[in-house]
Amino acid sequence: MKEPRRYLLGLEPIFEGGWLHKGRRARDWNVEKELVAISLLGDVTIDLTNVKSLPSEIRINAYAIGRDVDVIVPPGTHVEMDGRANNGHLNNGAPSVPISKETHSIKINGHTFLGDVTTRDSVGRM
Repeated sequence: MKEPRRYLLGLEPIFEGGWLHKGRRARDWNVEKELVAISLLGDVTIDLTNVKSLPSEIRINAYAIGRDVDVIVPPGTHVEMDGRANNGHLNNGAPSVPISKETHSIKINGHTFLGDVTTRDSVGRM
């Protein structure tokens, strides 16, 4: 059986993706092992700091087309980022954390076209 995945879309002004925004979607949530974030005309923010459950390993496929995908990780999270940046940036601003059995791991595969994919920790460093 295939693992469940969640799609986060930024299609502003129609729909604004992410979990930092006020309203129904600004709440605790159970994080799936695979997330797909697509920012097209609107930003997507994935906040992993205030969640009900967080798997030990998460894969995020981020597509920043004209706007940005921002990932906020809890302190002590190991982050790996790869992908392809066309006229945009892939910025891993999360502090380097060695991986261990107790460490959460996030692997981001980012693709940009006139947008950015960035990570930072919840303390605000980028």
